[in-house]
Amino acid sequence: MKTHSSKNGEMVMILLEGIEEERFVRVAYNVARYHHERWDGKGYPEGLVGTMIPLEARIMAIADVYDALVSKRVYKEPMSFEQSAEIMCEGMGTQFDPNMKSIFLGCREKLEQYYTEHGQ
Repeated sequence: MKTHSSKNGEMVMILLEGIEEERFVRVAYNVARYHHERWDGKGYPEGLVGTMIPLEARIMAIADVYDALVSKRVYKEPMSFEQSAEIMCEGMGTQFDPNMKSIFLGCREKLEQYYTEHGQ
């Protein structure tokens, strides 16, 4: 499980080989490779801390965890929007960039609307 982000980063580089837009390739690589890093350094694959984690990966971490919380999985039922938002806010400053809290809260209504319309 903990190797998937490293392997995803490698896969992105292989799939995007020859793409002239280097910035696009770097952003895609960073999202794939570093979205399981944590603000407090307890993530993987490299244990990056704080702003060492690329911004695009910090954003994807929030999207990834929120989706996992509010979506039905074969091993769990979806959590309520309220409970999911509470967990997300509790993670700001440890798991997630604390500067993202106001952004997450500002998007919350749209996220809930999206998951309501497209199923959990």
